[in-house]
Amino acid sequence: MSKSVSPTERVLVPFFSLRGIVAVIGIVGMLGGVSKAQTQGPSLRSDRQPIRVTVDPTYQYYDSEEGGALTQLSNSLAVFVPVTQRLSVRARGAYARMDGSGLDPTQGLTDISGRLSYAQPVGNGSIVFQVRANAPTGKDELTASELATTRPISQNFYDFRVTSFSRGSSIAPQVTWAVPLSDRLVVGIGGSYQYRRGFRPRERLSADYTPGDGVKVNGGMDYKITGSSAIGVNGTFRRYGEDTVGGVPRFDAGNQFSATLRYLRRSGFTSIRVLAQYASWEESRFGFRFGNPNRGQVIPEHGMLLSSYSARLTNDLDLRVRVSGHWYGETIQSDSKIFGRLYVSPAFEVGGGITLAPHGTAAYGSYVSLGGGLRIAGEF
Repeated sequence: MSKSVSPTERVLVPFFSLRGIVAVIGIVGMLGGVSKAQTQGPSLRSDRQPIRVTVDPTYQYYDSEEGGALTQLSNSLAVFVPVTQRLSVRARGAYARMDGSGLDPTQGLTDISGRLSYAQPVGNGSIVFQVRANAPTGKDELTASELATTRPISQNFYDFRVTSFSRGSSIAPQVTWAVPLSDRLVVGIGGSYQYRRGFRPRERLSADYTPGDGVKVNGGMDYKITGSSAIGVNGTFRRYGEDTVGGVPRFDAGNQFSATLRYLRRSGFTSIRVLAQYASWEESRFGFRFGNPNRGQVIPEHGMLLSSYSARLTNDLDLRVRVSGHWYGETIQSDSKIFGRLYVSPAFEVGGGITLAPHGTAAYGSYVSLGGGLRIAGEF
């Protein structure tokens, strides 16, 4: 089941027919860059949200092109608290056990990430202020064998729930402004800055590894086609500073640009979403320790086409099906990848605000993967 709440608990409406805070809350998800939230499409929000607590134990298996297996057993805990109609807080943490062919099992806690959001009406539009933070509670100072296990699991083209244990502390304020230009059209722009501090990702590191600070600028629009359908488009530009060790440059990821086009159609409890997405990174710079740095494609280009269908089958049973195709470009470390992925999740409301959502995933193409779990969500 998706992060959106059950339709029996609240009314979901297109934000184009409303003003002020409703407009900006809808478009903030659109301006969030390349994220899973974008697959939920434009123009959905709830009039009133309860406190939500979600746990999601999941097992994933990947059979790579080289014939090696990678596995992960993870469990996440997420909490959403709407303090007021305008102010909300989210927090998330996880635990994972990683393993693979010829690799040593590695397990531990992840960092705890959080987000504070506040929406303020401004004229016909609204401004949303957000602060994202990462607390370094996860496993760090990894041994050589632990790094050997986490490296393949962190590859972009896999879809492991946990890709790293710790990324150090960071804080990222963000401002998004959105305004309805008509009853059908809403436009928005946003920007954020991410400040990151140094940490020790592996043992015996001579000094702290400090990821470069990041700047993000984005803009987009949502257009209401009919009373039950909408389309949205947005673009995002990111720039990160050089990663350093003890103040000495080690890696420069380069600039990134992404674009997303989404379509949503809703009729009663049934919705269809279609998403097309493309993300491109510049060639990165690395090898600073050896004098003149080298250039190469370290982070792959990514294209995705996704379609999802969700419906209410009975008063207590929802169903969500998602089909997607993915392409990842060639890098200096791996060949290009192409594969399809299927996700199926029925959701059962068992009473007392509790929903059980078993979910299964399968992928086929450049690699084969299977996965499944049980998401348990409570609303209070």
